[in-house]
Amino acid sequence: MLKWKLAAVLGLATGVAGVAWGQAQQQRAPGFYELRIYKAQPGKRDALAARFASRTAGIYARHGITNVGYFIPLETDKELGIDADDTFIYIRGYPSKDERDKRLKAARDDAEFGEVVLKQERDPNARLIIKAHNIDMVPSGPQTAIAITP
Repeated sequence: MLKWKLAAVLGLATGVAGVAWGQAQQQRAPGFYELRIYKAQPGKRDALAARFASRTAGIYARHGITNVGYFIPLETDKELGIDADDTFIYIRGYPSKDERDKRLKAARDDAEFGEVVLKQERDPNARLIIKAHNIDMVPSGPQTAIAITP
């Protein structure tokens, strides 16, 4: 019976140490990121990518949002819901989740964002996006080499 109790205590201690180590790694790693995956209207993926390149990325940068990268998949992966013909992917970076909330609000309140994005997406005949997925992420360790706008 004593062996089982010792094994249980040792297992609990190992679990607590693992959680503490994970928290320590997370705190040392800089930044907070969003993986954004958009499903575009049929035939509109390239127009969506162009809107980001010509206008949206600049609006984000103006409000301190780091444009990590914009991507068009070369392959379809049905299991992940990625269709090479209509998927647009990008990653945005911030110093923290709280800063993400502040900076995104400022970007969305920007008059140019309203004119360029919101107006178009509210018009059923002009909208480019069918659906957007968002995945919040933090680096798994200090090896992440992306510089975030402070």
